[in-house]
Amino acid sequence: MKFIFTLLMICSLAMPALAADVQPTDEWKNSSEIGALQTSGNTRTLTLNAKTRMSHEGRHLRDTFEASAHAATDRNTTTAEKYTASLQEDWKITDRDYLLLRIGFITDRFSGFRRRTSETIGYGRDLIKSDTFKWNMELGGGLRQSKLTNNTSNNESIVRGSTRALWQIADSATLIQKLSTEGGKSGWASKSVTALQQKINSHLASKISLTLEHNSKVPTGRKKLDIETAITLVVNY
Repeated sequence: MKFIFTLLMICSLAMPALAADVQPTDEWKNSSEIGALQTSGNTRTLTLNAKTRMSHEGRHLRDTFEASAHAATDRNTTTAEKYTASLQEDWKITDRDYLLLRIGFITDRFSGFRRRTSETIGYGRDLIKSDTFKWNMELGGGLRQSKLTNNTSNNESIVRGSTRALWQIADSATLIQKLSTEGGKSGWASKSVTALQQKINSHLASKISLTLEHNSKVPTGRKKLDIETAITLVVNY
């Protein structure tokens, strides 16, 4: 677990150095966030959340890397441990339309998945692009490989759809809504993230989020729905 958190921080610190090598017309937008909660006394728990998002906007290409780590312990016993990562390459066709290639990875042994990897290609469109509201949708298909904690494996074809909306409701406040779903014969994995981000200064912000994750088919004894609420500090650079 410590290695994953360290890797996230190293990647976040390395991106500004890489940005110096690109052309002036290119643009980097990076953010990292971390949240922690520790209790002692009658209960001893520790919960950690870390996320990073790195996006490079070029004239014809857009690269987006996202990673997250979530872990929790109760009286020194691990009760949650989940890591995700994705890399997406967008080839711009017009000012609003693009083709995409995405690779995703997740491991969450407490939900029954030792690891799950997916590769999808598809089409995306920026439906609305304004100073205060941005909304895009993506649709594609590809392959998914799953390895469950009961040592069973499954390879299948999948369909994937996603949408992301950002609404600047005030000068310092932004409402974020992200929805995604992908699935095939072995089930569907869906995720919803609703967040309110409050700007503190040009580089810092606070964030309150509600995340719902649903898997239509899980191993026996596992729940289909995971709910996570979080308060984190966001660093933009």
